Amino acid sequence: MIDTEKLLEAYNKDGFYALQLEIGDVCYQNCSYCYMNALFETKNQLSDYEIFKILDDSKEIGITAIEWLGGEPLLRDQVFEFLKYSQKLGFRNNMWTGGLPLAEEKVAEQCAVLCSNGLIAFHLSTLNKEIYEILHPQRTAEDIDTILKGVEYLLEIGYPSEKLLNSVTFTGYQTAEDMIATIEFFQKNYGIATCVNVYHTYLRPGQSLSELNKFIPPSKEVEKVYKYLKKINNTDIIPMNCVNKQYCSATLAVLNNGFVTPCATIREEREGMNIKFASLKEIVAKERDYLIFKEMKSWDGLPESCKECYQNEFCFGCRSRAYAAGLGIYGEDPRCYQINYRSSL
Repeated sequence: MIDTEKLLEAYNKDGFYALQLEIGDVCYQNCSYCYMNALFETKNQLSDYEIFKILDDSKEIGITAIEWLGGEPLLRDQVFEFLKYSQKLGFRNNMWTGGLPLAEEKVAEQCAVLCSNGLIAFHLSTLNKEIYEILHPQRTAEDIDTILKGVEYLLEIGYPSEKLLNSVTFTGYQTAEDMIATIEFFQKNYGIATCVNVYHTYLRPGQSLSELNKFIPPSKEVEKVYKYLKKINNTDIIPMNCVNKQYCSATLAVLNNGFVTPCATIREEREGMNIKFASLKEIVAKERDYLIFKEMKSWDGLPESCKECYQNEFCFGCRSRAYAAGLGIYGEDPRCYQINYRSSL
């Protein structure tokens, strides 16, 4: 799924391997912990022209993979035209879907073809029906069966299990045991791996800070999940990022409102960094150091707690969790269970 050689080349040359591209903000899954406040109706959406131009610029920048994001990217009318053009340019297409649209066979079939050289990631953070409905207000636990139906159909038509990924969010409403049960279910029944993202603290409309605190999982629970991941992956190295620091550094994002950031979960709107007023190539040329976390690529630039960590060759903590907690993009990761640090949020 990852061209490791190209990834390391991009990282070592301060370049870019992947582009996270948000093509809209509409999503019906209504995850209460959503980092980008996905909506039931469109508020921000890149135009077709802007998306094609971004892809052209990405080719010149040297991007290898396009991470298709929303909202729910599969709700965008022209999504498969975008993927076809992306594939024509030689990109790897990585689809990040909530999973509900995959239950439509034609959608799943087109995804399988157009993401044949990449991956399809879906989102099912719990199999517990009661917890699912708590985490997805206005939805029912029937979503679980709907998502599983789509996953099973992809497997039936020959899409490889190793190119499928369950991208989950671990919150304070789940126990470590529930998260581990979800990981085990997909591995044992389908041969599908799970990517664990520990909750980011974002102030969502209509939610107070005290309400958001309930989504923060206890450090000991996070530790249990990561110890399990290390066990099943037969390694002592599991970065606290959703990816290793090489992938994180070599990735940039274009948000659905046009702003360019180092990561889609860093919702920062910096002056002069919007593709509506400058091309992606121009923004990258001007802001490369910011977009690649240049400061953190040296030992001196790491947070103090990371400098002596045995994982620091592959991990510098989650930059967007630090940003969301008000610690800046270079701050310590407040969800890292390995440091004696807990955010007051």
